Amino acid sequence: MSANQKGNWCIFYRKLSEPTVWHTMKTWRKDGILVSAKTYNDVYKFYRYREAWEFAKNLITGAGTVPVYDAEVKRVCKAKESSFYLAGN
Repeated sequence: MSANQKGNWCIFYRKLSEPTVWHTMKTWRKDGILVSAKTYNDVYKFYRYREAWEFAKNLITGAGTVPVYDAEVKRVCKAKESSFYLAGN
């Protein structure tokens, strides 16, 4: 898994314990916790949709453990200054 600043795809996720609070992924810590992004430059961008989809699939299935997250792949777009918005596939 590698981030690419020229990438267009990101992970839009939520914790299963918080069904109405969605976040955009900034980084994935070694202990399995996802950190949310606040600005466009913070967003973890995937260059290929397939890489993002594989990562999201592992989040949803729990990769052999109990799933903690629900996730979707979205296109990330830059807005004014450092803000961003997500577009559907």
